[in-house]
Amino acid sequence: MPHLADEFVNLATAFQLAGFRSVVATLWPVYDSHASDLARLFYATLGSPSDLTPDRAARALHEAVRHLRDRMPDRPDTWAAHLHSGA
Repeated sequence: MPHLADEFVNLATAFQLAGFRSVVATLWPVYDSHASDLARLFYATLGSPSDLTPDRAARALHEAVRHLRDRMPDRPDTWAAHLHSGA
């Protein structure tokens, strides 16, 4: 990847460069218990994999993050780190 020699590549970007169209990642480390809560909510909202789209993935992440934020509004370290990347 010489054309990206001076570009920052994080883990989410590395997955996209490897071929994944849509990636959910965090900007900083989060506790496993909060990450598993978010993953459970994310996949429950996402629905069937047969009609998966990046828009649905972004919406599912948004809903999961909002749920955590509503439960712990004074703890942004538990919910603000999560992001969706892709199209």
